[in-house]
Amino acid sequence: MRKIAIALLLIGVLALGACTTAEETTEAPAPTDAPPPATEAPEPTEEMVEEPMSNCEAGYEGETLTWYSQAGLTGALATILGPSFVNGTQDAIEDINAAGGICGVQLELNLTDTQYDPEQEIAAYDVNRAADPAPMFINTYGSGATIVLKDRTAEDEILNIAAGLNAEAAYDPADGWTVLVAPIYSDQFAGFIQWVSDNWDSVKPEGAGDDVVVGVVGWEGSFGAGATTAEALAFAESIGVTVLPLETIPISPEADPTGAIQNLQLQGANVLYIQNLGFGSAQVIGTIRALGVWDDFVVGGVNWSMNQDVLNILGESAAAMNGYYGVFPYLWWNDTDDPGVQQVTEAFESRDYPETDKQVGYLISYGGIFAQASLIEDAINAVGFENLDGAAFFDAMKARGLVSGPSAPYLYDVRDSNRAPNQAQIRQAQAGADGIDFVVVEDFFELPDTRPGG
Repeated sequence: MRKIAIALLLIGVLALGACTTAEETTEAPAPTDAPPPATEAPEPTEEMVEEPMSNCEAGYEGETLTWYSQAGLTGALATILGPSFVNGTQDAIEDINAAGGICGVQLELNLTDTQYDPEQEIAAYDVNRAADPAPMFINTYGSGATIVLKDRTAEDEILNIAAGLNAEAAYDPADGWTVLVAPIYSDQFAGFIQWVSDNWDSVKPEGAGDDVVVGVVGWEGSFGAGATTAEALAFAESIGVTVLPLETIPISPEADPTGAIQNLQLQGANVLYIQNLGFGSAQVIGTIRALGVWDDFVVGGVNWSMNQDVLNILGESAAAMNGYYGVFPYLWWNDTDDPGVQQVTEAFESRDYPETDKQVGYLISYGGIFAQASLIEDAINAVGFENLDGAAFFDAMKARGLVSGPSAPYLYDVRDSNRAPNQAQIRQAQAGADGIDFVVVEDFFELPDTRPGG
């Protein structure tokens, strides 16, 4: 087995020592009081359930198909993601090939280093789209790529399957060629504040009044501003929640969020929402603890902020994350009764990876490759291998409408004009005998619709 130990940015983070951490404690702080978890997960409807890969109507043994991905393998941002994304991608391709490929077609990974720089994303895309045959789709992992490629992929009819969950890129133009692997950031934020508002009496800090006042700490740039769009702010106002002006911090392991946190507290914030990931999330969580103000807030954040990588970075101070809430649009390693999670776990454990690599990057990458493979099989059955192109692949996705995968019941949603799923859980980081785990406190629910023009 070939293990690729490359650090790259997606949705998981390699432990870094040069970040702000919480004061070390010998005991985990008590978790924030949470409302009781949902008694039952919603029963999946027929359209939610992923159908098994169909039987191939023809075999194409000896053929190969290239799998295109663009990500930051080097440069300033490469170290904020661990190897879980690359390993999950490569392992899924290995397992599919070992099982006979897709209708006999063997897969080859083409992973291009872009350093998450928008200009390099464009340059890499221009090279990839010139291939013969042209890609049916590419996988990208940052908001910069999602934004700068949205018009190009639409013009070329090459689907961009993106982990950069930028709302405008997904929905402008409408019915575009950018499909996101999780809910747009503004939907996530709106869903979180809706949940907080609905459960305020159960989760509010001691001494807090009836008013929910939310402060957001985001990275500088499009990702950090992704939660507080005009549509999300309008939703907050409609339910009586105050959202303070966004506070930003640099994308750097040396950034100090102290001023941002204190500014929001001085303005009356009793909820803090983190719109960053990896070392950025660890910096904010650790600083809140170090300032001794954790109990003054409900602390939570965007989906990428709730991941094993944050615990890895906090290290011996991982207990600092106890009580943290996250928007959670997929399953987790502790969902051991789920067949998809069992499949991913078996693949992970068969490779002898360390437990600290059990991150969302591996779950979503491994599961996403299998979901994409099943769509290619549908497209082959519809048009034949020799006629595969972006339109055939997108048609196969649209025929499914709502596509799940081994690690997510709502992986892609292209029903009607949708370009992102809009279902998520709320989970809380809770301390137990084996450390911090991410526990469901609200099962899958529909997020508010904050797409541009929605």
